[in-house]
Amino acid sequence: MNIALLSLVAICGTAAGETIVVDTSSVSIDFGGSQMVSDLPGPDGVVSINEAAIASDNTPGVQTVAFNVPQSEWEYQWLYPGRVVLRPGTVRFFQPVILDATTQTDFTGDTNPDGAEVVIWSGALNIIGDDSTVKGFDNTAINTSASNEVIEENTNSSFSIFGGSGSIIRNNTGYTIKIDRSDNNLIVGNTVQRVRIWGFGSSWLATNNIVGGPNPEDRNHITGYGTWSEEGYPSGTTIQLYKTSGTIIENNTIGTTPDGLQQGNLASNVGIGFEGENFDVLIKNNLIAGILGHGQGPHHQGQLFGWAVLIGGGGSGIDIIGNTIGLDANNQPTLGSVFGIDVGGSVFSSVTDVTIGGTQPGEGNVIAGHLINGITVGDDISGVTIAGNSIYGNTELGIDLLEPNSVYGTTFNDPLDSDIGGNGLQNFPNLVSAVREGSSLHITGELHSNPLNNYNIEFFASSSCDASGYGEGQAFQGSTMVTTDAAGDAAFDVVIAGSVPEGWMLSATATREADGSTSEFSACIPVTGDSILGDLDGDGDVDQADLGILLAAYGQNADGDIDGDGDTDQADLGILLANYTG
Repeated sequence: MNIALLSLVAICGTAAGETIVVDTSSVSIDFGGSQMVSDLPGPDGVVSINEAAIASDNTPGVQTVAFNVPQSEWEYQWLYPGRVVLRPGTVRFFQPVILDATTQTDFTGDTNPDGAEVVIWSGALNIIGDDSTVKGFDNTAINTSASNEVIEENTNSSFSIFGGSGSIIRNNTGYTIKIDRSDNNLIVGNTVQRVRIWGFGSSWLATNNIVGGPNPEDRNHITGYGTWSEEGYPSGTTIQLYKTSGTIIENNTIGTTPDGLQQGNLASNVGIGFEGENFDVLIKNNLIAGILGHGQGPHHQGQLFGWAVLIGGGGSGIDIIGNTIGLDANNQPTLGSVFGIDVGGSVFSSVTDVTIGGTQPGEGNVIAGHLINGITVGDDISGVTIAGNSIYGNTELGIDLLEPNSVYGTTFNDPLDSDIGGNGLQNFPNLVSAVREGSSLHITGELHSNPLNNYNIEFFASSSCDASGYGEGQAFQGSTMVTTDAAGDAAFDVVIAGSVPEGWMLSATATREADGSTSEFSACIPVTGDSILGDLDGDGDVDQADLGILLAAYGQNADGDIDGDGDTDQADLGILLANYTG
């Protein structure tokens, strides 16, 4: 359900009401409890927020509660300067209501440069009536257990939805947004520390909640949450998914300052964390970075902890596509974690059907700059498909399939691929040659794996090989399908469109079609040239750049010597022009 439709649901179908003006910071109630709007004010001549709640609930229609509290009554200015501070305890609105604290700003001006002007202190706003609106509060706990609410333009606050469905939380700033056993809610345009989406038990999942959206105004900035234990261990999950279904997390910045250039919280150690059972979750087009918990004394000083995406628990159908993971807003890998994506490697998981990336435009993730692995697959996990990503600049491996007992590091191929571990320790291809042929790349190699199975072989180019000699895979080049014979062997000889510079390194992965399990990266081999006559700069084309090199060397030196006679002359120019492609 999109924003416009949710907004329509929130404002339609309700009877017009009256406006109640809260004009005192007092929270006293000086009437019996059955009064309506027409009975206001009470004997003291003013209206408190508690009296407004009672009268609103007792009066038919949807009332608007406005605030015009004179500055002469503003208290606790040492704590909340420039704001009205109300202390009603927990004030409840049982019927639909519009709580509009922006009216206080209209009344006294913008007196708080850091946010809104009305604070509910040492208590909370509890909204129990459907189709309500809450806006313009500061440093307030705003809770609802109803449906079709609009909670917007509040500052430095916390927000909770328990039960109900179809609410919007938008354009707020603050601390935590919690969705608890609630469905079909939309969270857009907020800047907060964390988001928690919770279900309860296997039969009460939080379903179809959306965090973010495809448009710039939908983007949330979720800056990071964490605290330190007494021993100095940093811990905190920025987006927590616990027993959910149909969750979409799209187009947000997660773990960084809103500009995407710095770490948001030095104690946050999990970016997106999966706990319990989660089904059919889409993580799409987010910037996930800066998730790196810094240990403190006495026991963890100088230690670093962090998982950009940590998948534990059970469930199925998790798609992670189009994200940058470890990169800042300038697309530089400066904000990596210890681990990029971890599927059951550091925590127990029985999750199935996980897809990381894809080969359609925009589906591949960029996973770079992490202190250990780009992607880790736990030793009890299978069926993790890793496709079409750009994975580079990670200190250890781009993809690490853990051996039994969670042994990290490159896992070498075995006969008939019978070993067990992460993704079944799927064997990787053995590349034999990678030769440029004009604007194409001619690749040969072989795969030895389970007999009589289909495999998708993906090829990746990188400017250099990983220190291990295996991977990584910076630029996806293309793929081919192979079928192993009865001995488990399949050879491939394929030409892929696209120009890769000579001297770059090529690696490959294999994905078993039957269950989607992807291998680690293969060993690298260098891309060699095909000696195109006239390609003096080695980019695979004979173009203006090559002509420039030849003309600069003409009659001077051998830098433009194509025919091998030791000079750059008319004969070389003729060869170049004969092969010129522009």
